[in-house]
Amino acid sequence: MKLRVTHRTEYLYTTVVRSNSNEVRLHPPTTPWQTRGFYLLKVLPSTRLKHYQDFHRNGVHHFEIEEPHQRMVIEAQCTVTTMPRGPEAEAAAPVSFLNLAGCREDDTLSVYIGHSRYVKFSPVLWKTALDLRNDSDDIFQTARRVCEFVYDNCRYQAGVTTVDTTSEDFFAGRSGVCQDFAHLMLALCRSLGIPARYVSGYLYDSQRDGLRGAHASHAWTEIHVPGQGWVGFDPTNRQLVNEGYITLAVGRDYDDAAPVKGSYVGAGTRIMNVIVSVERLG
Repeated sequence: MKLRVTHRTEYLYTTVVRSNSNEVRLHPPTTPWQTRGFYLLKVLPSTRLKHYQDFHRNGVHHFEIEEPHQRMVIEAQCTVTTMPRGPEAEAAAPVSFLNLAGCREDDTLSVYIGHSRYVKFSPVLWKTALDLRNDSDDIFQTARRVCEFVYDNCRYQAGVTTVDTTSEDFFAGRSGVCQDFAHLMLALCRSLGIPARYVSGYLYDSQRDGLRGAHASHAWTEIHVPGQGWVGFDPTNRQLVNEGYITLAVGRDYDDAAPVKGSYVGAGTRIMNVIVSVERLG
């Protein structure tokens, strides 16, 4: 499936600001499941862009705008070709929890097991995770139960949580958006010792309004199954990640994979407007 994405973020400041420094993670990587084609990133006011890879191997663009301004626009355009995925994970042979023993010794995986800024697991969350596992020794099926639990027991509602809401906060209120659903699934999986990482990206919905979080910035969860690699679950929509998903960045939680993150010098407040378009080309 070939998809075209336009992601436009506009900031309007109530007073003049300067020294506006930002990290942008809007550069889709080429992975076994997707191939990036055309890509263009524009910033206004115009400035020099620097590109590098972060700890999680995400492509990051960094820029600074020193001159005084009251408006900033960041617009990324790209085409991505995605490949089918999901069914092979369901058909794979069961993998026992005993195979997770070496994950804590692997530096590339251990970072996705413990607490992080937004992923906290209290005794209540830990007990919930154990109840969901029950007597299962299958990592994939346990993660599926967790995904279904989050979807069935939480309400999708915008404006209830903020970017600072943790998994514990969300579990107490049970209402939020895709970021919160992903953080809760991460907390439950990590409570069981399953390496789990946050993924930011996009979701294409051919039916329009059939999937929550489609045609906008989206977030989901990937778990690591030894011998099989990373497997994606979308607890916001109660499904395995498929060819309708485009990955932008991964990390321990939202803080590592936020599409835009920055700071500036200036008083007053800012208004952010985000427009995302995901279209199918073929």
